[in-house]
Amino acid sequence: MLAGALLFLGLEGSISAEHSVASVINDCWKGHDHAGMSACVEARAKDAQMSLGQAERVAGDVIRASVDEAPGFPKYRREAMAGLHLASGAFSKYVASECSYEVSLAVKGNSSEDVRLACVAVPSEERAKLIRAAHPLP
Repeated sequence: MLAGALLFLGLEGSISAEHSVASVINDCWKGHDHAGMSACVEARAKDAQMSLGQAERVAGDVIRASVDEAPGFPKYRREAMAGLHLASGAFSKYVASECSYEVSLAVKGNSSEDVRLACVAVPSEERAKLIRAAHPLP
């Protein structure tokens, strides 16, 4: 558990300038007008959330299918599933809080919804990668 916490804390420093709210918006501006940019950012956020949901489902499936524990000790699977659910809930709260902060930095009415959606995309993409890299093998 400590290793997972340290890995998560290390994630903050691993998000590069190429993978930020500004980079998502800048990428979506390429070849688009404002409406097209907004649609691109919205699609990126939706894709990121779907990818994260899929990564969480696969991690749960892998945990449930795990057979690396001694017979009669299913508590480890229950603990792992509880940990996954707890982390997922905490992550959702973090994203909501962080994106609220990001939006507060944007000028209201000046693409603040685009900022919020880009903000949802960035950590969701990172968390999906983290979950895929960390889940145990069946």
